[in-house]
Amino acid sequence: MNQVLKIALPGYNAETDTDPDHFSLYVDGTIDNILIKEFLRGSGTVSDGNNATITHNLGYIPFYLVYCEVGSNLWRICSAFDPIVVGWRSYITNTSLIIQNRFSDTYNHYKYYIFYDNLT
Repeated sequence: MNQVLKIALPGYNAETDTDPDHFSLYVDGTIDNILIKEFLRGSGTVSDGNNATITHNLGYIPFYLVYCEVGSNLWRICSAFDPIVVGWRSYITNTSLIIQNRFSDTYNHYKYYIFYDNLT
């Protein structure tokens, strides 16, 4: 017998609903459901001294991750303000993710993930 634990989001019935997207926690013993919900992902390039702006329009500050290229096949998480004058920086507002390249024209690629989780 499988152990089941379900916590439904407001407006959904945990006893009858079977869509994992309608739950904050959904464990049924057969499927491994990820608790964090991804909203948007992508990648791009931005030249040194410039910004990339990704619009999300969620209306709140969501959890996000940004990875930036810092060498050949070498990536670094840059989901925060880098206090060093030279480097990658990122921040998020109620409507947009801003990624700043203060690192290099050669290594100018980034990858981002925006999640539904409200950080405020």
